[in-house]
Amino acid sequence: MKVKKQIFVLFLTMLVGIPILSAQNKKEQKKQKVEVIKNIIVSRNYRIDADTYIHPDRDPILLDESDNSIEIRNDSVFSTLLYLGQVDIPYGRRGAELFFQAPLKKYTMDIDKKKNTHIKFSVDAAIGDCNFYIKVYPNGSASIYVTLQQGKSVNFLGELNMRREETESL
Repeated sequence: MKVKKQIFVLFLTMLVGIPILSAQNKKEQKKQKVEVIKNIIVSRNYRIDADTYIHPDRDPILLDESDNSIEIRNDSVFSTLLYLGQVDIPYGRRGAELFFQAPLKKYTMDIDKKKNTHIKFSVDAAIGDCNFYIKVYPNGSASIYVTLQQGKSVNFLGELNMRREETESL
């Protein structure tokens, strides 16, 4: 009888202990992911793949992530973001207004109490000045807000590319 009691107590201890250990592992993994995201962004060598285009006058449009991204490499920005802007913009290729490579101006980065990373910068593109505000959340998702000198502002939703070898090889 005593052995059965000991086995029962051991079994209950395991039932209670395993979820606690699992929760601690999840917390540790979350902390590690937040730290990895912070290190990637601080390196100024990262890419955000956009998967949703949000225009103020239209419904959201799902995008192909591999073709729509914004990449920061040191002091330059490489953008292949879709822009379905106004028809009164006097430039050639429709939708390609945010396809450019340019040096960064006024790059700032800040991390708030909730571990959200706020990135602001501007660039001189072919269509004029573009101001970017990017918010990267602790889980790696991101919001990209683009304000154009001409045309309407647009937003993108996406994900921080965590595969460093892809961005380093480019």
